[in-house]
Amino acid sequence: MIHDVLIAGGGPAGLTAALVLARAGRNVLVLDAGKGRNAPAAHAHNVFTRDGASPLELRRIGREQAEGYGARFLDAEAVHASADAKGVQVRLADGTELKAHRLLLATGVVDELPDLPGLAEAWGETAVHCPYCHGYELRGRPTAVLARGERGVHLATLLLGWTDQVTLLSDGPAELSTEQQAVLTEREIAVREERLSAFDVAGRQVQGVLFASGERMEVGAVYVSPPQHLRGSLPDALGLARTDTGLVKVDETHRTSVPNVWACGDLTTPMQAVQGAGASGLLAAAMINFDLIAAGTRYKPDNLLSTIS
Repeated sequence: MIHDVLIAGGGPAGLTAALVLARAGRNVLVLDAGKGRNAPAAHAHNVFTRDGASPLELRRIGREQAEGYGARFLDAEAVHASADAKGVQVRLADGTELKAHRLLLATGVVDELPDLPGLAEAWGETAVHCPYCHGYELRGRPTAVLARGERGVHLATLLLGWTDQVTLLSDGPAELSTEQQAVLTEREIAVREERLSAFDVAGRQVQGVLFASGERMEVGAVYVSPPQHLRGSLPDALGLARTDTGLVKVDETHRTSVPNVWACGDLTTPMQAVQGAGASGLLAAAMINFDLIAAGTRYKPDNLLSTIS
């Protein structure tokens, strides 16, 4: 069997794309490895009509709604893929081979957290990456930013909208220019370059940061700007072009550098949020459907579109 579209990834981007394509009459199969980036978070925010819902609940609802229009799901991980002008082929971890006319990657990214005790335990609750996602809940607390250079300056100054107590922790040289240091000084953001040893965490609540010297500083929240890598092996297997920051390069229609392959969600943009991922999934799905129409698919009386010959 040749599917119209294979979607790798069952998060907000992939689920939105599945919904759009299924409503367009497409034969859609979603490959979901169940490794959601936001799984550690108890709540997702800035999600229209669903603010505060858990990420797992959003995935459940999204999957249920897409299935209601005929999308199918397979709890499996794709480990290899190839594509050419004729279509795509995907191999699963168990060796199963799947074929499709189009492939949409929505596999996301993996955050590479610093190896500091306590940080992973609090991740997604009081150790977070995005003030738009978590700032309201953590507002007013003494807050640490674990970052360096331009990213550290950007995040530390941005957080002044949620708290007036911000300290930039660089765990070594802060890598600041004279101008950047002046900005932080003017805005009363302290910079601590001492090495860190751990975060003091009770349950999932950050209570302080411990320096290698033994000093303890009280904080109630920590924001981290960790490096990331693309989740899974498909981008490398396909040889997709990358941006300067290592994300998958796409055009305005979310088409990648490889024929018949699109990408959406966190693996294509540094502005990563649930609502944004869903929006990119919608656009990518609409462009894939348009591409299939241009290739010759037609409506049939049974309300399914015919496959490409």
